[in-house]
Amino acid sequence: MRVGVDATSWDNDRGYGRFARSAVERLVARDAETTYVMVAPPRDGRPMPPGSRVLQLPGQAGAPRAAGAARPPAELARLGLAAARANLDMMLFPSVYTWYPAPGVPTVVGVHDAIAATLPKLTLPSRRAHLLWTVKETLAVRTATRVFTVSRAAREVVARRWGLDCDAIAIVPEAPAPVFLPRSEDAAAPHRRAAGLDADEPFLLFAGGISPHKNLSALVGALALLRDSGRATPRLVAVGDLEDTRFLSSTDDVRVRIECLGLSARVLLPGFVSDEALAALYSTATAVVIPSLAEGFGLPAVEAAACEAPLILSDLPAHRETLDGAALFVAPTDEPALADAIHSLVVDADLRRDLSARARRAVEPLSWDAAARALHEILSGAQR
Repeated sequence: MRVGVDATSWDNDRGYGRFARSAVERLVARDAETTYVMVAPPRDGRPMPPGSRVLQLPGQAGAPRAAGAARPPAELARLGLAAARANLDMMLFPSVYTWYPAPGVPTVVGVHDAIAATLPKLTLPSRRAHLLWTVKETLAVRTATRVFTVSRAAREVVARRWGLDCDAIAIVPEAPAPVFLPRSEDAAAPHRRAAGLDADEPFLLFAGGISPHKNLSALVGALALLRDSGRATPRLVAVGDLEDTRFLSSTDDVRVRIECLGLSARVLLPGFVSDEALAALYSTATAVVIPSLAEGFGLPAVEAAACEAPLILSDLPAHRETLDGAALFVAPTDEPALADAIHSLVVDADLRRDLSARARRAVEPLSWDAAARALHEILSGAQR
């Protein structure tokens, strides 16, 4: 079998790029009987999986570069024509985000969530952008030979969104990469200093996209409530690409709220950091706080858990699916409750140790090898 893989998101550092690299690399490694053709634009980024072939796309085709941006029709035509001419038995799109029509080629499409449909004003910049996204996503799902998603929680949402049978939607779960392991204080020290922290300083950590639905503003508000109530107020390190425009950004709004609440000295915004640095910060944080309004899987929470971080998470089905009983859960819009949860972990070392151990155990069964096996089963079944 000759399977094309959409690799236009291969160098992206958001969750769907991590998913594509981690799952597909292991898929190619375990399935020597299939020829995998990485369909990619001209690039100098991360290497493609050993054993795969590369079909270089014409022009500079890649993932959309701005929130709500749509590929021009001519670019879509070039992408689809290249795939159609490649003599493929199947085309795998690890994420619907970078989908394009591939006439005559059966497709397997990953739909990681329905956040753009459920929270359109927090994910897309205009009605036109929402309409274009809806049309593209609907075409991708309706023309797919098989659809998969990344969690049971996401499967229920995706099934409702398009009126699909849940049993017809496969699940390919995500997992922490091998780099996400506990780090010692000494090993983490350089990365802490680079983020602007003093030695041995307690701190809170947020990691993820700086997008409205990630709800960083609520965490900033909770920090102000802690300070105003006279309780201990650790500094907050909010890690995430401050310049990424591929999704609707809340960077400016977050900075304004930090300034208005007088928290400029308490909130650090180091921007994007390497996975090695992120693992060090996860490992030594007093608490990792992820107050997102919606998640398909919640990969940062799982990565933090693999590093034995004490977790405070928004009470979402996706977070409960992987970490129920291993974190403190809070309604994401309840800033006083978020402040109380932070205070509980700041003052209670025993609670931190207990949650750290629980979190690590909860994510131990997750692996990208399991994701690759699931993808292989989907592709094999779709061919029949």
